[in-house]
Amino acid sequence: MNRHRKYVVILILTAVLGCLWSPHTIDAGIKSDKKPQPLNIVLITISSLRADHVGCLGYHRDTTAAFDSFAKEGILFTQTFAVSGWMMPAHGSIFTALYPNSHGATHIDKKLGSKHKTLAEILKANGYVTVGFCFNPRLDSEHGFDRGFDIYDDYSAAMMLQSLTFDSGLIDINKHRTNDLINTAALAWLDRNDQHPFLLFVHYYDNHWDYLPPSPYDKLYDPNYDGPINGRNIAREPLFSNPPDDDGLNHMIALYDGQIRRTDDDLAILLNALRKKQLFENSIIILLADHGEQFYEHGHTSHQGLFEELIHIPLAIHIPGMQNTTKPVDALVSQIDILPTILDYLSITIPKQCQGKSLRTLIEGKTDKINDVIFAQYSAGAIPDCYVARSKKYKCYSTSSESYAFDLEDDPGELSRILPCEFPEQARILSKKLSELLMHQRSGN
Repeated sequence: MNRHRKYVVILILTAVLGCLWSPHTIDAGIKSDKKPQPLNIVLITISSLRADHVGCLGYHRDTTAAFDSFAKEGILFTQTFAVSGWMMPAHGSIFTALYPNSHGATHIDKKLGSKHKTLAEILKANGYVTVGFCFNPRLDSEHGFDRGFDIYDDYSAAMMLQSLTFDSGLIDINKHRTNDLINTAALAWLDRNDQHPFLLFVHYYDNHWDYLPPSPYDKLYDPNYDGPINGRNIAREPLFSNPPDDDGLNHMIALYDGQIRRTDDDLAILLNALRKKQLFENSIIILLADHGEQFYEHGHTSHQGLFEELIHIPLAIHIPGMQNTTKPVDALVSQIDILPTILDYLSITIPKQCQGKSLRTLIEGKTDKINDVIFAQYSAGAIPDCYVARSKKYKCYSTSSESYAFDLEDDPGELSRILPCEFPEQARILSKKLSELLMHQRSGN
Protein backbone atom coordinates (compact mmCIF):
# COMPACT_ATOMS: atom_id res chain seq x y z
CA MET A 1 0.00 0.00 0.00
CA ASN A 2 1.43 3.41 -0.88
CA ARG A 3 2.03 6.05 1.76
CA HIS A 4 -0.86 8.27 0.66
CA ARG A 5 -3.31 5.40 0.85
CA LYS A 6 -2.13 4.49 4.35
CA TYR A 7 -2.90 7.98 5.60
CA VAL A 8 -6.30 7.95 3.89
CA VAL A 9 -7.20 4.69 5.65
CA ILE A 10 -6.12 6.07 9.03
CA LEU A 11 -8.08 9.29 8.52
CA ILE A 12 -11.21 7.42 7.48
CA LEU A 13 -11.01 5.02 10.43
CA THR A 14 -10.32 7.87 12.82
CA ALA A 15 -13.31 9.81 11.56
CA VAL A 16 -15.64 6.80 11.69
CA LEU A 17 -14.49 5.66 15.11
CA GLY A 18 -14.57 9.25 16.35
CA CYS A 19 -18.26 9.37 15.51
CA LEU A 20 -18.81 6.11 17.36
CA TRP A 21 -17.08 7.64 20.38
CA SER A 22 -19.16 10.80 20.33
CA PRO A 23 -19.84 11.82 23.93
CA HIS A 24 -23.51 12.16 23.08
CA THR A 25 -23.72 8.36 22.81
CA ILE A 26 -22.88 8.03 26.51
CA ASP A 27 -25.33 8.95 29.21
CA ALA A 28 -23.20 9.28 32.32
CA GLY A 29 -25.89 11.09 34.30
CA ILE A 30 -23.68 14.16 34.77
CA LYS A 31 -25.58 17.41 35.16
CA SER A 32 -24.30 20.55 33.48
CA ASP A 33 -23.65 23.35 35.95
CA LYS A 34 -20.96 25.88 36.75
CA LYS A 35 -19.60 24.16 39.84
CA PRO A 36 -15.97 23.01 39.69
CA GLN A 37 -15.80 19.53 38.21
CA PRO A 38 -14.05 16.68 40.02
CA LEU A 39 -10.58 15.84 38.79
CA ASN A 40 -10.20 13.65 35.73
CA ILE A 41 -8.09 10.52 36.05
CA VAL A 42 -5.55 9.56 33.38
CA LEU A 43 -3.92 6.17 33.92
CA ILE A 44 -1.10 5.25 31.53
CA THR A 45 0.69 1.90 31.67
CA ILE A 46 3.77 0.93 29.69
CA SER A 47 4.64 -2.67 28.95
CA SER A 48 7.96 -4.27 29.91
CA LEU A 49 9.73 -1.13 31.15
CA ARG A 50 12.53 -1.85 33.61
CA ALA A 51 13.16 0.78 36.24
CA ASP A 52 16.89 0.71 35.56
CA HIS A 53 16.34 1.73 31.92
CA VAL A 54 14.64 5.01 32.87
CA GLY A 55 16.73 8.18 32.83
CA CYS A 56 15.42 9.76 36.04
CA LEU A 57 16.11 6.46 37.82
CA GLY A 58 19.77 6.52 36.82
CA TYR A 59 20.02 5.01 33.34
CA HIS A 60 22.93 6.25 31.27
CA ARG A 61 21.05 6.47 27.96
CA ASP A 62 18.57 9.18 27.01
CA THR A 63 15.66 6.76 26.68
CA THR A 64 12.90 8.56 28.59
CA ALA A 65 12.95 12.33 28.19
CA ALA A 66 9.15 12.67 28.41
CA PHE A 67 8.86 10.39 31.42
CA ASP A 68 11.76 12.20 33.12
CA SER A 69 10.18 15.61 32.55
CA PHE A 70 6.82 14.38 33.81
CA ALA A 71 8.45 12.90 36.92
CA LYS A 72 10.40 16.10 37.58
CA GLU A 73 7.19 18.14 37.53
CA GLY A 74 5.31 15.59 39.61
CA ILE A 75 6.20 12.95 42.17
CA LEU A 76 8.69 10.20 41.32
CA PHE A 77 8.62 6.94 43.27
CA THR A 78 11.95 5.17 43.09
CA GLN A 79 11.03 1.92 44.89
CA THR A 80 7.85 0.80 43.16
CA PHE A 81 7.22 -2.89 42.56
CA ALA A 82 4.93 -4.89 40.32
CA VAL A 83 2.81 -7.62 41.86
CA SER A 84 3.96 -10.02 39.15
CA GLY A 85 6.40 -10.40 36.28
CA TRP A 86 3.78 -10.14 33.53
CA MET A 87 0.88 -8.02 32.34
CA MET A 88 -2.38 -9.75 33.27
CA PRO A 89 -1.91 -10.05 37.03
CA ALA A 90 -0.18 -6.66 37.14
CA HIS A 91 -3.06 -4.82 35.49
CA GLY A 92 -5.58 -6.80 37.51
CA SER A 93 -3.94 -5.47 40.66
CA ILE A 94 -3.78 -1.90 39.34
CA PHE A 95 -7.50 -2.09 38.53
CA THR A 96 -8.61 -3.67 41.84
CA ALA A 97 -5.95 -3.01 44.53
CA LEU A 98 -5.86 -6.76 45.10
CA TYR A 99 -3.01 -9.24 44.88
CA PRO A 100 -3.27 -11.63 41.91
CA ASN A 101 -4.61 -14.63 43.81
CA SER A 102 -7.43 -12.42 45.06
CA HIS A 103 -8.45 -10.87 41.72
CA GLY A 104 -8.02 -14.07 39.70
CA ALA A 105 -6.27 -12.92 36.51
CA THR A 106 -3.18 -15.07 37.05
CA HIS A 107 -3.09 -17.14 33.85
CA ILE A 108 -4.10 -16.72 30.22
CA ASP A 109 -6.91 -19.23 30.81
CA LYS A 110 -8.34 -17.17 33.68
CA LYS A 111 -10.00 -13.77 33.84
CA LEU A 112 -10.43 -10.83 36.20
CA GLY A 113 -12.90 -11.97 38.84
CA SER A 114 -16.27 -10.27 39.12
CA LYS A 115 -16.49 -10.46 42.91
CA HIS A 116 -14.62 -7.21 43.52
CA LYS A 117 -15.15 -3.77 41.99
CA THR A 118 -12.64 -2.35 39.54
CA LEU A 119 -11.42 1.24 39.39
CA ALA A 120 -13.61 1.86 36.34
CA GLU A 121 -16.69 0.44 38.08
CA ILE A 122 -16.11 2.57 41.17
CA LEU A 123 -15.56 5.77 39.19
CA LYS A 124 -18.51 5.10 36.88
CA ALA A 125 -20.75 4.70 39.94
CA ASN A 126 -19.51 8.13 41.03
CA GLY A 127 -20.45 9.91 37.81
CA TYR A 128 -17.33 9.39 35.70
CA VAL A 129 -17.24 8.66 31.99
CA THR A 130 -14.83 5.72 31.72
CA VAL A 131 -12.82 4.97 28.58
CA GLY A 132 -9.87 2.72 27.87
CA PHE A 133 -7.58 2.16 24.88
CA CYS A 134 -5.30 -0.83 24.46
CA PHE A 135 -4.39 -3.55 22.00
CA ASN A 136 -3.31 -6.58 23.94
CA PRO A 137 -4.79 -10.09 23.80
CA ARG A 138 -4.24 -10.50 27.55
CA LEU A 139 -5.93 -7.24 28.58
CA ASP A 140 -9.00 -7.62 26.42
CA SER A 141 -12.69 -7.81 27.18
CA GLU A 142 -12.64 -11.61 27.11
CA HIS A 143 -10.36 -11.55 30.15
CA GLY A 144 -12.65 -9.15 32.03
CA PHE A 145 -10.59 -5.98 31.80
CA ASP A 146 -13.45 -4.02 30.23
CA ARG A 147 -15.56 -4.14 33.39
CA GLY A 148 -16.84 -0.70 34.32
CA PHE A 149 -15.75 1.03 31.11
CA ASP A 150 -18.30 2.89 29.01
CA ILE A 151 -15.87 2.36 26.14
CA TYR A 152 -13.11 -0.24 26.24
CA ASP A 153 -11.44 -0.01 22.85
CA ASP A 154 -9.36 -3.15 22.47
CA TYR A 155 -10.22 -3.49 18.78
CA SER A 156 -9.62 -0.35 16.67
CA ALA A 157 -5.81 -0.73 16.57
CA ALA A 158 -6.33 -4.22 15.15
CA MET A 159 -8.80 -2.82 12.60
CA MET A 160 -6.31 -0.20 11.48
CA LEU A 161 -3.46 -2.73 11.25
CA GLN A 162 -5.61 -5.06 9.18
CA SER A 163 -6.53 -2.19 6.87
CA LEU A 164 -2.94 -1.02 6.51
CA THR A 165 -1.60 -4.52 5.77
CA PHE A 166 -4.58 -5.90 3.82
CA ASP A 167 -4.52 -8.81 6.28
CA SER A 168 -7.84 -9.77 7.84
CA GLY A 169 -6.29 -12.58 9.86
CA LEU A 170 -4.96 -12.66 13.39
CA ILE A 171 -2.46 -9.85 13.99
CA ASP A 172 0.81 -10.82 15.71
CA ILE A 173 1.03 -7.89 18.08
CA ASN A 174 4.68 -8.65 18.86
CA LYS A 175 5.74 -7.84 15.30
CA HIS A 176 3.83 -4.58 14.73
CA ARG A 177 3.89 -1.10 16.17
CA THR A 178 0.65 -0.26 17.95
CA ASN A 179 1.38 2.74 20.18
CA ASP A 180 0.76 5.23 17.40
CA LEU A 181 -2.59 3.58 16.64
CA ILE A 182 -3.54 3.69 20.32
CA ASN A 183 -2.68 7.40 20.33
CA THR A 184 -4.79 7.92 17.21
CA ALA A 185 -7.78 6.31 18.92
CA ALA A 186 -7.31 8.01 22.29
CA LEU A 187 -6.74 11.47 20.79
CA ALA A 188 -9.77 11.07 18.54
CA TRP A 189 -11.87 10.46 21.63
CA LEU A 190 -10.32 13.40 23.49
CA ASP A 191 -11.01 15.68 20.51
CA ARG A 192 -14.71 14.83 20.62
CA ASN A 193 -15.31 14.42 24.33
CA ASP A 194 -17.05 17.23 26.20
CA GLN A 195 -18.06 15.30 29.32
CA HIS A 196 -16.29 15.51 32.64
CA PRO A 197 -15.09 14.04 34.84
CA PHE A 198 -13.57 11.11 32.99
CA LEU A 199 -11.25 8.16 33.52
CA LEU A 200 -8.90 7.66 30.58
CA PHE A 201 -6.85 4.44 30.56
CA VAL A 202 -4.12 4.02 27.93
CA HIS A 203 -1.78 1.05 27.57
CA TYR A 204 1.38 1.23 25.45
CA TYR A 205 2.55 -2.23 24.39
CA ASP A 206 5.47 -1.62 22.04
CA ASN A 207 8.27 -2.10 24.61
CA HIS A 208 7.33 -5.77 24.69
CA TRP A 209 9.41 -8.26 22.74
CA ASP A 210 10.08 -8.61 19.85
CA TYR A 211 12.47 -5.65 19.77
CA LEU A 212 11.67 -4.04 16.42
CA PRO A 213 11.94 -0.27 16.84
CA PRO A 214 11.30 1.68 13.62
CA SER A 215 13.95 3.85 12.01
CA PRO A 216 15.76 5.85 13.31
CA TYR A 217 15.22 4.27 16.74
CA ASP A 218 16.70 0.96 15.59
CA LYS A 219 20.14 2.56 15.24
CA LEU A 220 20.13 5.11 18.03
CA TYR A 221 22.26 3.20 20.48
CA ASP A 222 24.28 0.65 18.47
CA PRO A 223 24.42 1.88 14.88
CA ASN A 224 27.47 -0.11 13.74
CA TYR A 225 26.37 -3.61 14.73
CA ASP A 226 26.40 -6.05 11.79
CA GLY A 227 25.76 -9.39 13.52
CA PRO A 228 22.82 -11.81 13.50
CA ILE A 229 20.75 -10.29 16.33
CA ASN A 230 17.82 -8.45 14.74
CA GLY A 231 15.37 -8.22 17.63
CA ARG A 232 13.17 -11.09 16.49
CA ASN A 233 12.25 -14.27 18.38
CA ILE A 234 13.72 -12.93 21.61
CA ALA A 235 11.50 -15.13 23.75
CA ARG A 236 11.90 -18.27 21.63
CA GLU A 237 14.67 -20.82 21.60
CA PRO A 238 17.51 -20.73 20.97
CA LEU A 239 17.71 -17.08 22.12
CA PHE A 240 15.40 -17.54 25.10
CA SER A 241 17.96 -19.46 27.17
CA ASN A 242 21.15 -19.17 25.10
CA PRO A 243 22.79 -15.75 25.35
CA PRO A 244 24.47 -14.38 22.23
CA ASP A 245 28.02 -13.05 22.43
CA ASP A 246 28.65 -9.75 24.17
CA ASP A 247 28.18 -7.71 21.01
CA GLY A 248 24.91 -9.49 20.28
CA LEU A 249 23.61 -8.99 23.82
CA ASN A 250 24.56 -5.31 23.74
CA HIS A 251 22.69 -4.95 20.46
CA MET A 252 19.63 -6.72 21.85
CA ILE A 253 19.57 -4.25 24.72
CA ALA A 254 20.15 -1.34 22.31
CA LEU A 255 17.08 -2.41 20.32
CA TYR A 256 15.05 -2.68 23.53
CA ASP A 257 16.21 0.82 24.46
CA GLY A 258 15.22 2.03 20.99
CA GLN A 259 11.70 0.78 21.66
CA ILE A 260 11.66 2.55 25.01
CA ARG A 261 12.72 5.79 23.31
CA ARG A 262 10.01 5.43 20.65
CA THR A 263 7.40 4.67 23.32
CA ASP A 264 8.55 7.70 25.28
CA ASP A 265 7.97 9.83 22.18
CA ASP A 266 4.49 8.32 21.87
CA LEU A 267 3.91 9.21 25.52
CA ALA A 268 5.04 12.77 24.84
CA ILE A 269 2.37 13.11 22.15
CA LEU A 270 -0.38 12.13 24.59
CA LEU A 271 0.92 14.31 27.43
CA ASN A 272 1.29 17.30 25.12
CA ALA A 273 -2.26 16.77 23.87
CA LEU A 274 -3.54 16.83 27.44
CA ARG A 275 -1.69 20.11 28.01
CA LYS A 276 -2.94 21.61 24.75
CA LYS A 277 -6.53 20.71 25.60
CA GLN A 278 -6.05 22.28 29.05
CA LEU A 279 -6.71 18.95 30.73
CA PHE A 280 -3.34 18.57 32.40
CA GLU A 281 -4.08 20.80 35.37
CA ASN A 282 -7.44 19.30 36.21
CA SER A 283 -6.36 15.67 35.92
CA ILE A 284 -4.56 13.28 38.22
CA ILE A 285 -2.14 11.54 35.86
CA ILE A 286 -0.51 8.26 36.84
CA LEU A 287 2.27 6.79 34.73
CA LEU A 288 3.81 3.40 35.48
CA ALA A 289 5.07 0.16 33.96
CA ASP A 290 3.30 -3.15 34.29
CA HIS A 291 6.55 -5.12 34.74
CA GLY A 292 10.17 -5.23 33.62
CA GLU A 293 12.26 -7.42 31.32
CA GLN A 294 15.16 -9.89 31.54
CA PHE A 295 18.43 -10.06 29.67
CA TYR A 296 19.90 -13.33 30.95
CA GLU A 297 20.59 -12.00 34.46
CA HIS A 298 19.02 -15.25 35.63
CA GLY A 299 19.36 -17.46 32.61
CA HIS A 300 16.88 -16.29 30.00
CA THR A 301 14.99 -13.46 28.34
CA SER A 302 11.35 -12.35 28.54
CA HIS A 303 9.55 -11.93 31.86
CA GLN A 304 9.06 -15.18 33.73
CA GLY A 305 9.70 -14.93 37.45
CA LEU A 306 10.01 -12.31 40.16
CA PHE A 307 13.60 -11.10 40.08
CA GLU A 308 14.30 -7.40 40.55
CA GLU A 309 14.72 -6.76 36.83
CA LEU A 310 11.11 -7.96 36.43
CA ILE A 311 9.26 -6.35 39.32
CA HIS A 312 11.14 -3.08 39.97
CA ILE A 313 9.22 -0.56 37.86
CA PRO A 314 8.99 3.22 37.33
CA LEU A 315 6.07 5.21 38.76
CA ALA A 316 5.38 8.95 38.59
CA ILE A 317 2.22 10.83 39.53
CA HIS A 318 0.93 14.31 38.72
CA ILE A 319 -1.41 15.90 41.27
CA PRO A 320 -2.97 19.19 40.06
CA GLY A 321 -1.95 22.26 42.00
CA MET A 322 0.81 20.47 43.87
CA GLN A 323 4.30 21.84 43.52
CA ASN A 324 6.89 19.14 43.87
CA THR A 325 9.55 20.61 46.11
CA THR A 326 10.65 17.34 47.66
CA LYS A 327 13.13 14.72 46.60
CA PRO A 328 11.92 11.54 44.89
CA VAL A 329 10.04 9.22 47.25
CA ASP A 330 12.06 6.11 48.11
CA ALA A 331 9.42 4.32 50.19
CA LEU A 332 8.29 0.84 49.18
CA VAL A 333 5.26 1.11 46.88
CA SER A 334 3.17 -1.55 45.15
CA GLN A 335 0.83 -1.50 42.16
CA ILE A 336 -2.03 -2.27 44.56
CA ASP A 337 -1.53 1.20 46.05
CA ILE A 338 -2.69 2.98 42.87
CA LEU A 339 -6.46 2.58 43.23
CA PRO A 340 -6.61 3.67 46.91
CA THR A 341 -4.53 6.74 46.05
CA ILE A 342 -6.93 7.78 43.30
CA LEU A 343 -10.00 7.30 45.48
CA ASP A 344 -8.38 9.12 48.40
CA TYR A 345 -7.75 12.24 46.28
CA LEU A 346 -11.31 12.10 44.92
CA SER A 347 -12.81 11.72 48.42
CA ILE A 348 -14.41 8.44 47.40
CA THR A 349 -14.64 5.75 50.05
CA ILE A 350 -11.93 3.13 49.59
CA PRO A 351 -13.59 -0.32 49.46
CA LYS A 352 -12.77 -2.76 52.23
CA GLN A 353 -11.60 -5.19 49.54
CA CYS A 354 -8.46 -3.14 48.88
CA GLN A 355 -5.19 -4.70 49.96
CA GLY A 356 -3.24 -1.60 48.97
CA LYS A 357 -2.79 1.73 50.73
CA SER A 358 -3.14 5.33 49.60
CA LEU A 359 0.11 7.09 48.71
CA ARG A 360 -1.31 10.46 49.68
CA THR A 361 0.58 10.78 52.97
CA LEU A 362 3.82 9.98 51.12
CA ILE A 363 3.02 12.46 48.35
CA GLU A 364 2.24 15.22 50.84
CA GLY A 365 5.30 14.48 52.98
CA LYS A 366 3.33 13.47 56.07
CA THR A 367 5.09 10.13 56.38
CA ASP A 368 8.13 8.42 54.92
CA LYS A 369 6.72 4.88 54.81
CA ILE A 370 3.42 3.11 54.23
CA ASN A 371 4.63 -0.44 53.51
CA ASP A 372 7.18 -2.47 55.45
CA VAL A 373 6.91 -5.22 52.86
CA ILE A 374 5.51 -5.75 49.37
CA PHE A 375 4.36 -9.04 47.87
CA ALA A 376 4.47 -10.50 44.36
CA GLN A 377 3.57 -13.78 42.69
CA TYR A 378 4.14 -15.60 39.43
CA SER A 379 1.71 -18.38 38.55
CA ALA A 380 1.38 -18.24 34.77
CA GLY A 381 2.62 -21.79 34.15
CA ALA A 382 5.91 -21.11 32.36
CA ILE A 383 7.86 -21.83 35.55
CA PRO A 384 6.74 -23.32 38.89
CA ASP A 385 4.49 -21.02 40.91
CA CYS A 386 6.57 -18.59 42.92
CA TYR A 387 5.78 -16.07 45.66
CA VAL A 388 7.87 -13.23 47.05
CA ALA A 389 7.89 -10.98 50.08
CA ARG A 390 10.30 -8.02 49.78
CA SER A 391 11.45 -5.50 52.34
CA LYS A 392 14.10 -2.90 51.69
CA LYS A 393 16.86 -5.27 52.77
CA TYR A 394 15.63 -8.82 52.23
CA LYS A 395 13.62 -10.69 49.63
CA CYS A 396 12.12 -14.07 50.48
CA TYR A 397 10.97 -16.58 47.87
CA SER A 398 8.60 -19.49 48.31
CA THR A 399 7.76 -22.24 45.81
CA SER A 400 6.10 -25.63 46.27
CA SER A 401 9.50 -27.22 46.75
CA GLU A 402 11.78 -24.69 48.41
CA SER A 403 12.24 -21.40 50.22
CA TYR A 404 15.19 -19.05 50.09
CA ALA A 405 16.12 -15.40 50.45
CA PHE A 406 18.48 -12.73 49.16
CA ASP A 407 20.15 -9.88 51.01
CA LEU A 408 19.44 -7.06 48.56
CA GLU A 409 21.89 -4.67 50.16
CA ASP A 410 24.82 -7.06 49.82
CA ASP A 411 23.53 -8.94 46.78
CA PRO A 412 21.33 -6.64 44.64
CA GLY A 413 21.66 -8.98 41.65
CA GLU A 414 20.09 -11.88 43.58
CA LEU A 415 22.91 -14.28 42.88
CA SER A 416 23.66 -15.83 46.30
CA ARG A 417 20.75 -17.64 47.91
CA ILE A 418 20.33 -17.70 51.66
CA LEU A 419 18.77 -20.98 52.82
CA PRO A 420 16.14 -21.05 55.61
CA CYS A 421 18.59 -22.52 58.11
CA GLU A 422 20.75 -19.42 57.56
CA PHE A 423 17.99 -16.79 57.63
CA PRO A 424 18.81 -13.73 59.74
CA GLU A 425 16.01 -12.63 62.08
CA GLN A 426 14.65 -10.04 59.63
CA ALA A 427 14.47 -12.65 56.87
CA ARG A 428 12.67 -15.10 59.17
CA ILE A 429 10.07 -12.46 60.00
CA LEU A 430 9.65 -11.66 56.31
CA SER A 431 9.27 -15.34 55.42
CA LYS A 432 6.62 -15.71 58.11
CA LYS A 433 4.66 -12.76 56.67
CA LEU A 434 4.76 -14.42 53.26
CA SER A 435 3.49 -17.70 54.70
CA GLU A 436 0.67 -15.89 56.51
CA LEU A 437 -0.39 -14.08 53.33
CA LEU A 438 -0.46 -17.33 51.36
CA MET A 439 -2.49 -19.08 54.07
CA HIS A 440 -4.91 -16.14 54.09
CA GLN A 441 -5.32 -16.27 50.32
CA ARG A 442 -5.76 -20.04 50.21
CA SER A 443 -8.47 -19.83 52.86
CA GLY A 444 -10.45 -17.66 50.45
CA ASN A 445 -10.34 -14.52 52.60
